[in-house]
Amino acid sequence: MFLRVGLFTLIISLFAHGAMADTEWRIGANMGSIHIKPRREFNQINPGLFVSATFRAGQRFEYGIQGGAYVNSYSERTIYASTYANWHVAQLGNVDVRLGGFVGLFEYPVLSERARAIGWPTVGDYILALGPSMKMRFQNGVDFTVGFLPVKTKETAGVFTFQLSVPFGWQR
Repeated sequence: MFLRVGLFTLIISLFAHGAMADTEWRIGANMGSIHIKPRREFNQINPGLFVSATFRAGQRFEYGIQGGAYVNSYSERTIYASTYANWHVAQLGNVDVRLGGFVGLFEYPVLSERARAIGWPTVGDYILALGPSMKMRFQNGVDFTVGFLPVKTKETAGVFTFQLSVPFGWQR
């Protein structure tokens, strides 16, 4: 009970803060993945769409939420919801470089049984995924994000993911 109340309070706090802070809405595309030392053939073209809200957008530290769907490495649909945070670390010409990480629940029916068998957190067919990320924000508003899933299985030694996004709608 206490955990549920704490999680609910955290979610409400994030949304309340986001409503008052600099919030940037983005629409984006999941593009692809590269598997490290693959031991099988993966689908590495992973088209999909997402929507995100970044709170404290453009400040040294920013964080947000994201939800979307894409065709995964097993050529199945994945629906996901995640949260992320990143810090400004460098300005390279007109590119703002940010480092951070993400955590979320990703639908992977093909992997959920194996995840449960080793004690990895799951919710039905959704698997907890987390890892570091690097975001490059160009002056024209385009974000290019590289994420890394540090998984070590019989099939791969990790996965790099690639996304593009642009701001849309009312920006505060």
